[in-house]
Amino acid sequence: MSDLSNAAGRQHGLITSAQATRLGVTEAALAHLEESQLVKPLEWDVYQLAGSPLGPIHAYPYAAWLATAPDLFASERPEPAADVVLSHESACNVHGMGSLAIPFVTFTAPEEREAPRATRLTVAPLTAAEVTVSRGVPVTTPHRTILDLVRSHVDHDDVAEALTDAVQQDLVDLRALHDDLATLADEYGLPAKPPAFADRFLAELDAASLSLRNLRACAALRHPDQVAEVRRGVTRVLAEARGGTGAEDALAPEDDELSWDLAAEIVARTGTGA
Repeated sequence: MSDLSNAAGRQHGLITSAQATRLGVTEAALAHLEESQLVKPLEWDVYQLAGSPLGPIHAYPYAAWLATAPDLFASERPEPAADVVLSHESACNVHGMGSLAIPFVTFTAPEEREAPRATRLTVAPLTAAEVTVSRGVPVTTPHRTILDLVRSHVDHDDVAEALTDAVQQDLVDLRALHDDLATLADEYGLPAKPPAFADRFLAELDAASLSLRNLRACAALRHPDQVAEVRRGVTRVLAEARGGTGAEDALAPEDDELSWDLAAEIVARTGTGA
């Protein structure tokens, strides 16, 4: 039991039956531990030890992830981007984005492989920057997750709910996410222009509680003309402060992003972009 407990402890209190076998724990011994309520079976021949810190939101996807390579301990698995990663609607559930139905536990992997029952495997490349770990579960980042929902033709109402939650919780950079979604607009029927995008996907967003980066982005999406107008004035002030003539071409390169930030924040905080 000591070896089992130690191994499970390194996996947030979970162990597969195949891992238990490697440790010399027989099926009869596992059954005895279950009868004694020291472990409880989840799905996919994975057990959770009493006292495990994981609740169901993380325990079940983590169990499914362990079951994709049941003989291997978590420490023996490849780096997340080269391994199986929780994604799509299942990633939304872990991140607390939206309320999408999850008929299967969905993973993304770089190549085809056998998937456990009640799971779905999507083959696609992931970079290290597109993967994070949540309570032991390798999962696509919120940014990548939203893109995957769109690419898999999830209903736009569901995408809007997930996106709104992600922005509201500051899980994504709205400006960067909109830039990436705009490249998918024609293929997946998304409104690409800022006001139309905001109307379709951010209608329920409470701008008053946003982080500063997303407050600015929200103002720029909802009121791009106002931000552009204010930016021209900000540009003149910055250029003059740098010793220029006030013309736009006198603006220092490092101030280009600053002028956008200031203009978007002014529009947001004066109420136009709220």
